[in-house]
Amino acid sequence: MISQMQPISRWAFLLALASLIMMDSFVVDAFASIHQTSTQESAVATAMMTTNPRHRRRVARTTTCQWMAAKNDKDEAQNEWGVPLSSTLPPLVEKPSSSSSRRLEHLPNGGHVTLLGSGPGDPDLLTVAAHRMLTEADPETTLVVADRLVSPEILELINCPYQVARKLPGCADLAQEEIYWWCYQALNQGKHVIRLKIGDPFVFGRGGEEVLTFREFGVEPKVVPGVSAAFSAPLLGNIPVTHRGCSNQVVMCTGYGREGTSPDLIQYHKEQTVVFLMAVGRLRELSQRLQTLAHYPADTPVAIVEKAGCPGQRTVVGDMTNIADLAEQYQVKPPSTIVVGEVVRVLWEDEQDEGEGDEIMGLIQNFTATNTSIY
Repeated sequence: MISQMQPISRWAFLLALASLIMMDSFVVDAFASIHQTSTQESAVATAMMTTNPRHRRRVARTTTCQWMAAKNDKDEAQNEWGVPLSSTLPPLVEKPSSSSSRRLEHLPNGGHVTLLGSGPGDPDLLTVAAHRMLTEADPETTLVVADRLVSPEILELINCPYQVARKLPGCADLAQEEIYWWCYQALNQGKHVIRLKIGDPFVFGRGGEEVLTFREFGVEPKVVPGVSAAFSAPLLGNIPVTHRGCSNQVVMCTGYGREGTSPDLIQYHKEQTVVFLMAVGRLRELSQRLQTLAHYPADTPVAIVEKAGCPGQRTVVGDMTNIADLAEQYQVKPPSTIVVGEVVRVLWEDEQDEGEGDEIMGLIQNFTATNTSIY
């Protein structure tokens, strides 16, 4: 009833209902004449005309609450961007009756999904399967849904329509729902959805979460691994993550936990390398917490490898006390990989000319120049 009214009259009606909770009966006569356009409205108005104030208040509260409940149900079905929530979308096909039943890799209409790792950013570091899938995609039947940080060089290879996620800082969850909505619509149209993810889909890339969501849609995605930046970025930055006598273990961490929280930190061990992904945005906080909570010495070497494998790759080296300042000085941006541990300086100090001292600091590798430069 109320949802069918024009906006102005609907609000007038609701305001009148709310005010009647405190109003005397002589106002009800005027209110009752406002809406007599439907059976339900007439019934409400008639009930409100009763001389029993308690009954009037009960009707007013009930009607207002019913409208608010309907409005809340609608609001809860979509996010702030107006995108339907994936949890409210109906399956595109009847789901298996048990977990042991074989899930469909192709919907009856032909729709299917591939989770595809794009590696650190250099097209030459794509797997053969990934390169073939992107360059040979059928433009009529394929949609690529790419992470925001997939490199422009890889996007240029795509041979079909693609959409890029709007995962700007503070919008990750909103953008994730938009990704699901794009995929859902394409699957419903019988298309092949290539979910293109930076690095490897299952290394801090929400790959597992997306598999579970696609299963709720009724389809089992195919997964094509990618080269993870956790190992390739340090290598491309001339940093071995293990080195005899220097590091005998490697730990991978993310800079962000669920809902933007800070994850638990690994306690300091001298012969340990820690690689942080998606952490450059909170590097100052991370450095402070590593020192105060995880007992890292202030002079522990830290490196940032920015845009690993891409034409704009840079490597910045410092320690716990100054790496955040250096990142600001050189305006380091995502995608960047942070490496913490003694391995950071192993190869760089070996390349240093005699007499230059032992400490390597600042922007030490810059592929934006014609040749690799050491500053």
